[in-house]
Amino acid sequence: MKKYYRRINTRLIWGFLLMVAHVQVAVGQESVQTPTKHEVLNTLKEQHPRLISAERVEKIMRVIQDNDLAKEIWLSNLEFVEELMDKKPVIYEKPDGRRLLSVSREALERIRSLALSYLILGDKKYAERAWHELEAVASFSDWNPSHFLDCAEMTHAVAIGYDWLYDFWNAGQRKILEDAILQKGLRPAMEVYSTEEGWHTGNINWNQVCNGGISIGALAIAEHIPDVASEILSTAIESVLLPMKDYEPDGGGYEGPTYWDYGSRYNVLFMDALDNSLGTDFGLSSMEGFRRSGDFQIHLSGTDLWCFNFSDSDLKRMSTAQHYWMGKKYDEQRYSGFRYMALKRGVEGNLMDLLWFDDRFKDFDLNSMSLDKHFRVAEIITMRDSWDNGKGFVVAMKGGSSTRVHSHMDLGSFILEYDGVRWFTDFGKDAQTYQRHINKAGRWDFYRTRAEGHNTLVVNPEFRGSQKRTANGIAEFIKFKSEKESAMAVLDVSKSYYNDVLFKRTFTLNRGIEFRIADEIECKEPSELFLFYHTEAEIELTKNNRQAILKQDGKSIVVDLVKPLEAKFEVLPAEPMPESPILPFQEKNEGTRKLSIHFVYAEDVDVEITIKKGF
Repeated sequence: MKKYYRRINTRLIWGFLLMVAHVQVAVGQESVQTPTKHEVLNTLKEQHPRLISAERVEKIMRVIQDNDLAKEIWLSNLEFVEELMDKKPVIYEKPDGRRLLSVSREALERIRSLALSYLILGDKKYAERAWHELEAVASFSDWNPSHFLDCAEMTHAVAIGYDWLYDFWNAGQRKILEDAILQKGLRPAMEVYSTEEGWHTGNINWNQVCNGGISIGALAIAEHIPDVASEILSTAIESVLLPMKDYEPDGGGYEGPTYWDYGSRYNVLFMDALDNSLGTDFGLSSMEGFRRSGDFQIHLSGTDLWCFNFSDSDLKRMSTAQHYWMGKKYDEQRYSGFRYMALKRGVEGNLMDLLWFDDRFKDFDLNSMSLDKHFRVAEIITMRDSWDNGKGFVVAMKGGSSTRVHSHMDLGSFILEYDGVRWFTDFGKDAQTYQRHINKAGRWDFYRTRAEGHNTLVVNPEFRGSQKRTANGIAEFIKFKSEKESAMAVLDVSKSYYNDVLFKRTFTLNRGIEFRIADEIECKEPSELFLFYHTEAEIELTKNNRQAILKQDGKSIVVDLVKPLEAKFEVLPAEPMPESPILPFQEKNEGTRKLSIHFVYAEDVDVEITIKKGF
C-alpha cells in the first residue's frame, strides 16, 4: 500500500511541475522544456487506449449526433469501412521502385477508420477486419526505412491499431504488434538518431513526419520497452524544434501550403499523442511561429479556397483538420472558423476532423481579418479586395529562396485572381521531379521548376540556363504597406541572377480598381530579357500588341503594357525555350499559354503593366 501511495504521490508532484510549465505557456511565453530520457515517461498513462481518451470517444459520439457536418464525415467513414470488408489487406509493393508510402498511407487510413468504427459502434467485425490489416503489415519484411516517411507512417498506423483496439486483442496479438513496432519502426529510427546526418537534423517536413510517426509508436508500447521509448521521445522532442522554429516569426511555411499541411499534421499528431499519453507536450505547442502558422493556408487561399500553389505545392483546396486542433489549443476563432467554413463549402473532411471537431466559431466572419499578409522569411505576400468568395482581386507574390527543399526558380512570380477566375497561374509541382531515380533528370531540367515556367524574369537563357539558382538565391520584400484603399509591396529579386542584373518588382493593388506591376531592371551588360505571365485564358492582343484582353469562364480582364513605349506583348506556348533541356517525360502544360515581353539587347529598362476588369 505504501509503495503504491508513493508512486501516485510522485506522479502528482511531477504533474504539478508540468502544470506550472503550462502556466508559463498560457501567458504567451515559449517554454519548451525538453525532457531527458530519464524523465520523459514519468507521467505515462498506464491504461490503454492512451493515444485516444474515452472522453474524446464520447465527444465524437455526441458530435456525430448533433452536427450535420460531423455526421456526414462519419457516414462517409462507415461507407468506407463497409467496402473494406470484402477487400484483401494491403500488400508490400513499391510502385515506383523506391517508395512504400502509398501502402503505408492506405494501411493508416484503413486501420484508423476500422478502429474508430469499433470504438464508436462496438461491433467486433471492425476490430476483426482491422486485425487482418495489422497482421499483414506486421509480416512485411520491413517498412522501407530507406525512404523513412514510409516507415514512420506505417509505425503510426500499427500503433493506432494496437492502442485503440488494445482491449480487443489477446496477448499473442499484442506481442505480434509490439514486436513489429519495435523491430520495423523504432529500431530503424534509433539507427538514424545515432548518425550525425539524417531527417532528424533537418528543418523540413521529413523531420515532423518521421519524429511524429515514430514517437506515436514509442508511446503506444512504452511500458514494454521503456529504455527505447525514452530515448526516442527525448530525442524526437528536441529534434522537432528545428522545423517548428522555421515557422518563425509569423507562421510562414517555405515548403509551400500543401507541405505545410503534411508537416504540421504530423507535428500536431505528435503533440496530441504526447498530451494524451503523458499529460503534456513539454511546451512544444507554445512555439510562437508554429502557433501562427495556421494563418498560412488561410491567406494562401483564393476563390473556393483553391491554394496559391507556389513551388512543389499541389493545386488543392485549403484548410486541414489541424485547423480545428489549433483553434482549440490556442483558442483562435479564425482557425476553427475557417475549417468549419471549408467543410461547409465541400472541402473533404476526414476522421481527424472528428477527433478535434470544434464548432464554437462556425459563424466566424473572415472579413474581420486583415486583407493583406506578409509572411517573412518564407517571403510571401498576399493581398485582396475582400474575403468574400470570388469577389474582386486576390493576389499572391513569391519571394524567399530557390535553394530550399521543394523550391522552384519562381522568385518574383505571382498568382492572380479577379472575380472568381484565376487569370495568372502557377503549375506547382511536376510529378516527374519525384521520379528522378528513374528518369535521371536534374532538378532544374524541368520547365515547371525553372524561371521560364513562372511569372517572372528570365535573363540570357542561352548563357545562364534560365535563372539558375545561386549560392544565395533569395528574394526579399524590402517594403510592404497595407492600407484601406490599397496595398503595396517591393520585392528585390536581384540575388537570384548571378549578380548579372538588378531586378526589383513593385506590386500595387488599388482595391477594386487595378493591380499594377512595375519592374526595374538594370543589366551589367546588354542582355536578352523575357518577362512571362502564364494564363489559361484566351488571349486577344490589341492596340499595336500593347494591350491584351483575356477571356475565361465568361469573364474578361484587360492587361495594358504601360511602359516602355517600344515594348510589345506576344503570346507564346507554355513550353521550354529552345535553349532549355528536352525532357519528353515531363508533364505537359496543355491549355496554358503565356504573355511575354521580350527585349533583345537591354541594359536599363523599366516595365509596367496594369491589370483591370474587362469590358
